[in-house]
Amino acid sequence: MTSTLEARELVVVREDRRILDGASILVPPGEAVAIQGPSGSGKSTFARALATLLEPDAGAVLLGGLDAQRIAPTQFRTRVAFLAQQPAMFEGSVLRNLEAGPQVHGKSLSDVRASELIRAVGLDEPILQREARTLSGGEKQRVALARALANEPEVLLLDEPTAALDPDAGERIVALLRELRARGLSVVMVTHEESHARALGGTLYRCERGRLAIDS
Repeated sequence: MTSTLEARELVVVREDRRILDGASILVPPGEAVAIQGPSGSGKSTFARALATLLEPDAGAVLLGGLDAQRIAPTQFRTRVAFLAQQPAMFEGSVLRNLEAGPQVHGKSLSDVRASELIRAVGLDEPILQREARTLSGGEKQRVALARALANEPEVLLLDEPTAALDPDAGERIVALLRELRARGLSVVMVTHEESHARALGGTLYRCERGRLAIDS
């Protein structure tokens, strides 16, 4: 069952500058949320704080109403999958990348499930045997999505997933995120591209000077 992800009044201070200044967000189960803003607005810092990869100076992140600090990091990051702007591939094949998450939790990934995952992100099954580090930027983004989905997360949190891609590849990623949301997955996408933020659908937040506000 998917849980609500929430950030309450997050503050991050660096060198006497408030990178985040009371940023809050609410992501109900199955919701799509886009966070759009220019470079330097604090949106990527917010994404990392929401993923618990960065500890805020004030405020709290909650999952299912429980403070993230009371949830084991490995459990939280399984439930809330974070994808960086340029995801790193593990050494080995695409299949080995997909198997990595379940193995950490003492589970195995069947060949049938691996094929389902790779098709779900719009790739063909032969790519499972390719060396992951040789893939194109767009292919790596899709494999990273499949790798995250192998852990069956409740929320998918992406930081600028289309920034390094050409326009066509970027639009395909956004379309894929819409499909995942339609299947019940909560999706939070941070982007500087307004067209991608609007194309995602759902709720649009504007990030400016470290604060978030719902776009009306």
